[in-house]
Amino acid sequence: MSLQTKTQINMNIQSKILASITVISLFLFSSCEKGIFAPKQDINDPDSAKGEMSISITDAPIDDANVSAAFVTVTQIKVDGKVLEGFSQAKTVNVLALQNGNSATLFSQEVAAGTYSKIELVFDAAKDENGNAPGCYIQNADGSKEALTFDGKQTAEVSFKKDNFKVAESGKIDLVVDFDLRKAVKNEGGKYSFVSDNKLSTAVRSEVRSETGNIKGKIENKAAANGDLVVYVYKKGTFNAESETKGSDGVKFPNAVTSAMVQADGSFTLAFLPKGEYEIQCEKASNQGGVLTGLDLLLQLESSSNIESVPVTAGSETSLSLNIKVGGLLGL
Repeated sequence: MSLQTKTQINMNIQSKILASITVISLFLFSSCEKGIFAPKQDINDPDSAKGEMSISITDAPIDDANVSAAFVTVTQIKVDGKVLEGFSQAKTVNVLALQNGNSATLFSQEVAAGTYSKIELVFDAAKDENGNAPGCYIQNADGSKEALTFDGKQTAEVSFKKDNFKVAESGKIDLVVDFDLRKAVKNEGGKYSFVSDNKLSTAVRSEVRSETGNIKGKIENKAAANGDLVVYVYKKGTFNAESETKGSDGVKFPNAVTSAMVQADGSFTLAFLPKGEYEIQCEKASNQGGVLTGLDLLLQLESSSNIESVPVTAGSETSLSLNIKVGGLLGL
């Protein structure tokens, strides 16, 4: 190989290296501009511009006729790993009372304006807000309490990632945390406990209240069911009767977005749903020894609306009038 050829090869290699360095530099610069490698925003930053953030909690029903209340104690709230300094005192909440669109405020205060994504709730199973034991528990219809633990532990951090949400300068944002008891608590052999840590995170979701809508319905002939009814809502096309009614790890209908107990007059509200299209399912809860099993009791519903494609838009309420097809059980 001639000297001239070697020189040309070396120059080509140097040019490729230089081009690669340039591309990498441009990527890093662009990433910093987009904040990919930038330091995370500190929600407690005293020097940042401020906006108001509220965090509320709501719930879906638990599948057990003996349960009259379900209390959880929240000791900390974290946003992107930072403990909210304004949440300084533990709060014990009966989440079972927060159904059909009702919610309770956990936190409302000014925080550093910015864009955030991850929320964590820290629960204490040992002590409630007054220092009494237990901190998380089921209350039965007879008034007795049954303590709930997290895989044998007394505390748990439940994290759930929300699409980036922005606290605007001088603005206000209201986040709603749906703590779905039906997915969070299992009953095995008459003993209650929280599901495993990884499944507990899937039992909690967070939405920006202003970006959600509700489905408000009424089952006109509810009395024909001669029992309790639970309505479930799924993203359109995602319901599988066989797997959902069997469930997993003691939890039925695990992929439902949320659910609602049908009231005595047939009314129900499926609340805080992000915009999209949904399908509705209804279960007649079968009470066997106090436990709502719901096995093979998925009812057929009739409506002038298409209940397999129910539209929900932000800030609005979709109304449904339904009837149970008498004698109609889905073949499971």
